[in-house]
Amino acid sequence: MATVKVVILKEKKRSDDTWNVKIRIIHEKKVSYMATSHYVSIDSINKKTFELKERNNPVYDQVMVDVLKIRSELSAMGHQIDYYTAQGLVKLMKDKLSGKPDGINFFDFAEDHTQKLINEGKRLSQSYCAMLSRLKEFVGSRNLMFSDITSNFLFNFDAFLRASDSKHGFGKISSSGVRLYIGKIQHLFNLAKIKYNDEDAGIIRIANNPFQKYKLPKVNEIKKKALSADDIRKIKEFEVPLNMKGTLVARDVFIMSFLLCGMNTVDMYFLKPEIDGRFEYERRKTSGRRDDKAFISIKIEPELRPYINRYRDEVGDRAFNFFMRYSSDKQFVSKVNGNLKYIGDALGIENLTLYAARHSFATIARNDCGISMDDVAMSLNHKSGHNITDIYIKKDWERIDNVNRKVIDYVFGMKEKAGE
Repeated sequence: MATVKVVILKEKKRSDDTWNVKIRIIHEKKVSYMATSHYVSIDSINKKTFELKERNNPVYDQVMVDVLKIRSELSAMGHQIDYYTAQGLVKLMKDKLSGKPDGINFFDFAEDHTQKLINEGKRLSQSYCAMLSRLKEFVGSRNLMFSDITSNFLFNFDAFLRASDSKHGFGKISSSGVRLYIGKIQHLFNLAKIKYNDEDAGIIRIANNPFQKYKLPKVNEIKKKALSADDIRKIKEFEVPLNMKGTLVARDVFIMSFLLCGMNTVDMYFLKPEIDGRFEYERRKTSGRRDDKAFISIKIEPELRPYINRYRDEVGDRAFNFFMRYSSDKQFVSKVNGNLKYIGDALGIENLTLYAARHSFATIARNDCGISMDDVAMSLNHKSGHNITDIYIKKDWERIDNVNRKVIDYVFGMKEKAGE
């Protein structure tokens, strides 16, 4: 247990023959001092012990008020005091005596971090916004300190989430959703500790770690069924009723994705016009996490041309006019997947989404065309496991061209002309 005492350091005499009254804290056999606003002359000091006189001494009475408050605060810390050095306790007690607010507001920190992601154009910000919305609903206010987030708090929030409707309105939030939301809280906890704690100086403003007891739920890997070449052809040839324009777009976007090595909707939505017969872009999902910005270059094969002509942005700002048809990339993927479900039900393909185009492209490339895992990964724009080597070797986009051509030939036949 830390000890607290009023002291005067004899050797610290000032030029005006006074001494500063200090509060000494001893913790784990280490000593640290807190200066007060009080200065006394030799008349207020016991000459034998060189301690502050107690009787009829208003300075002593005032300093003891702070000492008693510090002792009370240290006692209330319980085992958390073990995280602090003597110097750290002095800093903490200074903040207590100065009236600074206790703790750090979680929502303030989380919203600052989220705004930075928004300013940087990071789509990850959407996940943080969703988490904050659910958390505010659970807490009922913005009054939430990091110290309030205990393991019991997380267990209760976990239960609250599982009882809440999913954002799509189909069923309750799953274990993967709980992991997404509370995983964001864990990440923010780690960032805040890096910012506010200084273990070397013994300054620990966020001492609690609720994730020692609460563990993020494990999510069993979902077995995604890749579509066969026959399924892909059926989707391409599916006859859409004339009054279902959204379904027509969904069918075409699925095939376009397949013809572009599994390109996703957000990249298709923002894609720039072709350059010398190629589409070149940085994959938005991972560009912020990779040194190469997740750049990829894909050759435009003949089968894709009719789709380019059908959905071309005539203004020339982007490759396709989807941004004119849909207000956002989120609405784009939502509408496409909703209409793909209709196509899937009609064709007997369960839970058809655009992701199936990407997953099927990779599976057919590897299992049916015998393409190496490295080349499949490169075609999907996945990060290579050969980090050091990649620094020195320039990427050969022809490898992706060869993969794409083999898959297209396998599924649609040699040099088929799309639309026939």
